[in-house]
Amino acid sequence: MNKVIAGNDVSIGYQLLLETLSKWGVTRYVGVTGGGVIHFLKHINPLVNFCSEESGFLSIAEYSAGFIPLGYYLSSGRMAAAVATTGAASKLLSCGISDAKLHDIPAIYIVPLTGEEMQGHSPLQDTSESGSNIVAQLRSELPESVFVLDSPETLAEKLSSAHVQLGRAKPVVLVLLHNALNSPTSHPAKTTASVKLPVQRSSFIDFCDEFRHDIDGRRLILLVGEEMTRYPDAATLTTQFCQMLRCAAIWSINGANAVQRDNPYGFGYISFGGNDEALSLYQSIGKDDVLLVLGACPDEYTVNLHKFSAAKTFFLTNILGSYGQIENSFAHMSQGAYRQVSGPLDQLLCSLLAAAQQQPFGNIYSPFAPNNLNHRQYPPARPGYVDMAELYQRLDLWWPAGSIGFDDVCLSYKDRQYVTQRPNNNIQFYSLYRGSAMGGAFGAAVGAKLSLPTRPVFLFTGDGCFRLFSGSLGEASELGLVIFLVNNASLSIVGQGLPIILPEIEEKIITPTSGRWIIAQ
Repeated sequence: MNKVIAGNDVSIGYQLLLETLSKWGVTRYVGVTGGGVIHFLKHINPLVNFCSEESGFLSIAEYSAGFIPLGYYLSSGRMAAAVATTGAASKLLSCGISDAKLHDIPAIYIVPLTGEEMQGHSPLQDTSESGSNIVAQLRSELPESVFVLDSPETLAEKLSSAHVQLGRAKPVVLVLLHNALNSPTSHPAKTTASVKLPVQRSSFIDFCDEFRHDIDGRRLILLVGEEMTRYPDAATLTTQFCQMLRCAAIWSINGANAVQRDNPYGFGYISFGGNDEALSLYQSIGKDDVLLVLGACPDEYTVNLHKFSAAKTFFLTNILGSYGQIENSFAHMSQGAYRQVSGPLDQLLCSLLAAAQQQPFGNIYSPFAPNNLNHRQYPPARPGYVDMAELYQRLDLWWPAGSIGFDDVCLSYKDRQYVTQRPNNNIQFYSLYRGSAMGGAFGAAVGAKLSLPTRPVFLFTGDGCFRLFSGSLGEASELGLVIFLVNNASLSIVGQGLPIILPEIEEKIITPTSGRWIIAQ
């Protein structure tokens, strides 16, 4: 907070808002200033020193800014705030809101309203019901996470409620009304509320006993999802679990970050970009098997719109009402019996490991995974084009320790994991695929770099994605990002899908200069 507000004797809403954000650990604000948010941003110094612990604001285009809090959180576990003014700026920012919701990432978005005194006077970028009706738009996507800060009397209460939502891994939108925030307000003793998740009635012991009974004489398969990646020792724990129970492990695109490369029971990625061994294993699951899911949302790119087919599915999660759940459960995604257990995933796994040490489980043991997890040969590169399989393989030997990478909505978010087969212990890779926002990975990469400036950050993006963020490269030029631009002047990710979606259509012809598809029938 800069001296403009820190030295002010009058306690106003903006001061309480900034102090509360600071208590939440927010020090990085990104976006573009404007008439609607200038009275908020004037209290925050420009971000000059990326390593500074002081709060700072980085000016960067709203579309990219909307994804920065996501990468910031994935890299550090801390929250950041994206800011935009009224009109189209708020809508550009909100593209990131969608992926924050779909990937259960706590992120803060700050947008303003036009003044109440302007209603009926046709103001520019009218946010009222007569204009964009922006509050209703935001609430249609985030029904419980939009907080209009329109009264000094309710400001602290609303901020407390917003903090609860963030604790539940939900993004929140703080909607600013200048007259209310520029008015005197009282400072409560506490402006953050503790998050109390419901405690599972059955104890860990009961869960372990049920698990022991149900896997006896059955094959056990472990499905690792992206929620598991939020625990610091996740990869070690999953390896220990597989070795102790001698069970096969498969993982989702982002769940790979909770798996060690040398896990001898690791059969690979499933579904989108999935490895052949993993797909064969997952498709073989049936009435004689038990599936243990570690926070893996059964989304389209993980289970391909199919239900869990095991005789019984144990689903472990610590996120209340995560994306995809119906009435706080994924029971609707299971063909067989279903048991959901709530609690910290590392503690739940440790409980199972402790139970196995006391008395070994009676599940059917899995063989070790083969060295090669694929059955198909990679097609040769066309003349004049890079051999992408070789590129991914060579980079896989080179990643610096402690790195993080992001795959944009391009060929790399499907092909990279197929080629490399197993996660690399030196680098975490994330893909914000559920919203399919092309170019969003650039913002995520910027966020990761802002959270830990010394951490190596890499981005794979396509020429189509590049068009959506290339104008922001100047603002990020001193961050030290490494960007791999997969440029073949065509929408190749679309081209690979069209023969499956439209098999009756004959050969497609690409116009390289525009990336348009011309379909010859």
